[in-house]
Amino acid sequence: YKYKDIYIYDYDVSKIVNAIKKDAEKFELLNILDRKIRDEIEHSINSIGFELMDIECSPNKDGLKIITFIDHFKGITLDDCVKVSKAIQPILENGNDKDKESYLLEVSSPGLNRKLITKEHFDRFIGKQIKLKLKDKIDNRKNFKGELLARSQDQIEILVDNLKFNIDIDSIEICRIVPKFK
Repeated sequence: YKYKDIYIYDYDVSKIVNAIKKDAEKFELLNILDRKIRDEIEHSINSIGFELMDIECSPNKDGLKIITFIDHFKGITLDDCVKVSKAIQPILENGNDKDKESYLLEVSSPGLNRKLITKEHFDRFIGKQIKLKLKDKIDNRKNFKGELLARSQDQIEILVDNLKFNIDIDSIEICRIVPKFK
């Protein structure tokens, strides 16, 4: 990947952070960084027995904030977050100690109101209550809350107020589980 004078095949987090601080097109750079390091981070996380759910990158006053959401079939503990954080840091630092000051890394469970992003996420939570926001309106609305009934190919079926809606996964801006409290 190339962004202006930065080549992101051998990335240097401090260079990226400096470019982000100066450039109005910083979100394009964040997307490139996200794609580049996501594969390495995902491989590292999978190798120690966890699933990468999502990575969010955003600029902050000191540099780059990187939030990594992980999951495991037994749930996530604080010790799991520490273990994953230690696995990710060498990837972000790329052998450069000054990069430690250029980013803030957070590792977290996806939480009770976890995002559903991949087809597999939707498959795992069929029968659960979800709420979603669409990129564009369907039937004059963007927001839906109801039961996730099924996923077929690139669509999900959701039951909202006794009406079924088929929604393309690509048309979803964000989808989250609605937690049930007893």
